[in-house]
Amino acid sequence: MPDNIRIIASDFDGTILKDGAQHVDEEYFPLIRELKSMGISFIAASGRQYANLRRLLEPVAEDISYICENGALIAQGGTILYQNDIERNLALSLVRDMQEVPDSEVVVSGADASYMVPVDPLFPVMLREKVKNQVAVLKDFGDMKFPMIKISIYWPKGIPGDKEKWFHEKYDRFLNVVDGGNGWLDFTNKGVDKGSALRLLAAKEQFFLDEVLAFGDSENDMAMLKEAGLSYAMNTAKEHVKKCADRECCMVSRVLEDLIAGRL
Repeated sequence: MPDNIRIIASDFDGTILKDGAQHVDEEYFPLIRELKSMGISFIAASGRQYANLRRLLEPVAEDISYICENGALIAQGGTILYQNDIERNLALSLVRDMQEVPDSEVVVSGADASYMVPVDPLFPVMLREKVKNQVAVLKDFGDMKFPMIKISIYWPKGIPGDKEKWFHEKYDRFLNVVDGGNGWLDFTNKGVDKGSALRLLAAKEQFFLDEVLAFGDSENDMAMLKEAGLSYAMNTAKEHVKKCADRECCMVSRVLEDLIAGRL
């Protein structure tokens, strides 16, 4: 299988970015360049927004592809190839339900920014200054005029099990509902996930899924791990995520080094 690898698709938070890190370790950029010289392309596959991923990967930003917002947006270098918009009335109904939940924040993703009506005025500051998202603060979500591609609810202390169950029961028929990790519950259109985005990108870039080596750690990575020819779950992942992968690892960079050296 490793002899056939042409594509690396990796999650970031909890996978390449450890312990809440907001900067990619410098060792990854020469690895991505070396892989490119070997004919192996890199895909950044994340729940993060496109602008955020380009910032994280600035030294190689024009040389890679992107699966953003859990698969709701796909880009290649500086060009957006695809986005999948949630129907407006459904989106606003979900947002209203989210706003009724105490001790939480609601974030609506467009192609260019994260939009919010913050409960805590420091929340958009944190997203803007720590996470480095493009952020816009609204007075009312009803003012939104742009396409919505992902809607998320965030609990600083982690997702309450009863609330997750309630949202699944009400919205599973209409939307894809996944635990994005670190207190985030993410909603995209049904059928939109990192796995379906990988299939779309495979068709556009003309590679086969069995040529993909994928890495992930969370529920929103499971579809991608299942689609890839060879997949690694991080050793910190939950057991149901690990079951979707072929192998486990503790550091993506070590596996990439082994691939380059022919030791995989």
